[in-house]
Amino acid sequence: MKSLEERQKILIVDDSKFNQELLMEILGENYQYIVANDGLEAISILQKDWTIDLMLLDINMPKMNGFEVLEYMNKYQWINEFPVIVISAEEETSIIEKAYNLGVVEYIQRPFDAFIIKRRVMNTLVLYANQKRLTNVVVNQVYEKEENNKIMIGILSNVVGTYNKESKEHILHIRIATQMLLRRLVEKTDVYPLTESDITLIATASSLHDIGKVGISKDILNKPAKLTDEEYEIMKTHTLLGAKMIRSMEYPNDNPLVQKAYEICRWHHERFDGKGYPDGLVGNDIPISAQVVSVADVFDALTSTRVYKKAYDYRTAIQMILDGKCGCFNPLLLECLKEMGTDIYVAFKTQKDDYKDYHEAKKLSGEILKSETLPYNDHSQRIIDFLQEKMDFFELSQSKVLFDYNSLIGELTIIDREKNKKYKKSTLEFESFDVNEKVIEKVKKHLNETSVENKDFTLQFKELNIKFHTLWSGLDTDQYIGVIGQIDRRR
Repeated sequence: MKSLEERQKILIVDDSKFNQELLMEILGENYQYIVANDGLEAISILQKDWTIDLMLLDINMPKMNGFEVLEYMNKYQWINEFPVIVISAEEETSIIEKAYNLGVVEYIQRPFDAFIIKRRVMNTLVLYANQKRLTNVVVNQVYEKEENNKIMIGILSNVVGTYNKESKEHILHIRIATQMLLRRLVEKTDVYPLTESDITLIATASSLHDIGKVGISKDILNKPAKLTDEEYEIMKTHTLLGAKMIRSMEYPNDNPLVQKAYEICRWHHERFDGKGYPDGLVGNDIPISAQVVSVADVFDALTSTRVYKKAYDYRTAIQMILDGKCGCFNPLLLECLKEMGTDIYVAFKTQKDDYKDYHEAKKLSGEILKSETLPYNDHSQRIIDFLQEKMDFFELSQSKVLFDYNSLIGELTIIDREKNKKYKKSTLEFESFDVNEKVIEKVKKHLNETSVENKDFTLQFKELNIKFHTLWSGLDTDQYIGVIGQIDRRR
């Protein structure tokens, strides 16, 4: 028998406890079951659980009947996400036609045959499982087979964070706010017919919104005072730089992720009244992907500490945006922010970016980090090359244990691939390890003998082989800034 996690999940929506239990008895123990006693309860469940594989729906129920549930699911595009089989005693042709017109895949009349129920449920689940599999293939191609896109978010945070002293959580916050605002938007209106897949794609692409800032001088990005008019004009070019970098990636321009990333990079500083930049687009000429990232970006900027300002209280930030103090935004998105602002801020504080597989970051960001796609800024390019060097080393290594020591901040990170864990120490003190003075001096000696031209050495310690790869800044003067490496057991 399958474990509980492996079983497909069926939502039974019926106000009769007898009918609920009868269906579960007929279908057996091969499925997970969730029960809703009326339509409102069913909608509440669907809002929270997107892992449901099938809904078995009655028509006649209190509070919200089956047709009202189907109409709600159609309004918010859920009918494409959850297959529905109606099980009802209603026999009128008009009722059956209405159910099919609202998107149900099967209509089974009571009293029903147990074999028919089992067979149609099984067929529907198999059909939709195959469709999900095909969808997952496409999604995996878009996201380079990386679950939840944590790796892209993490590496982009590192890339942009190298230049810009904004909070390292900024990219994660934009993704959270984008997703929550879009979900609320599709509940409020059918003007933007976005599916959950569309929302996920836009939220993922939002991670790239500020990638163009790697082409802007750090003196401008991190200036702790108001920018001059000339500096502000330079700052504004990050939208065009980012869009150019996205178009330079080695993916087709019609790739959905590339399209959304381009829209967001170029237009997330446009304003609904046409007073934004770089193109002065007005209203819904601005893609909704860029519109929502624009609101998310301003909200996070206001509620976060920056080099030039302190953080505002989130209620004050919401009111400032609603009052038009930060530019003009889509009125529907402002309504969503007013309704969801508190929840978004709570999510900022509670959701963590726990990506683990740093060594695989190149899968999603390699094209962005290639030198030919970047502006000809020597300082910026050297930092990118340094990040690329680290990623290449970790990607090519087959070792189960890796380490990364930053000598500038005295931080050691040990990555245990086998246990899927990461450990950090505030300082690297050789004396804190079980090694003798002779080994310590040997390591120090080899480190002192390394250079930009001679970065690697390997030492044997007890039953271990330890490979060291030193890192050099290459900025202004070549300076040793740390060491990365791998640990293997001797054979």
